[in-house]
Amino acid sequence: MDLIIGNLCSLFATVADVFSASRKKVKEFLLFQCIGQVFYLIGTVVLKGYSAAVQNGICILRNLAAVWNWKSKILEWALILIGVILGLVFNNLGWLGLLPVVANLVYSLAVFRFKDREVPLKVAFLFNVALYLIFNFCIRNYVGTAANGFLFV
Repeated sequence: MDLIIGNLCSLFATVADVFSASRKKVKEFLLFQCIGQVFYLIGTVVLKGYSAAVQNGICILRNLAAVWNWKSKILEWALILIGVILGLVFNNLGWLGLLPVVANLVYSLAVFRFKDREVPLKVAFLFNVALYLIFNFCIRNYVGTAANGFLFV
């Protein structure tokens, strides 16, 4: 039953992400991504990928900070550090549980360092997707695996 619920949550999250891409306003885009992240969070908890659930929660906070226009380097770095620390604390899967933590750390750092450069951001995003593809497959999130595979290609 957990397998079905986790994959259904991932399906709802993917639909929310696709719908977010059709939004014209940045705030709507970010809010629909938050909805997707809530479903990803629930799905990863159900599938016992707690370190990834932490990353989903941090993503929600990061998006809400952007929606509310809270611009602060301290807040940005705090969210990165909290994601890494809590990701390590809640890692119950050994090296596998480190994949979402590393994926989000690398991507977040790339966004800070290369926010105006397309190629490094895309490479960091591809790295992020590849690590989540492996993670999702191993926790039996087949919907997430398929979505990541599609994005990777």
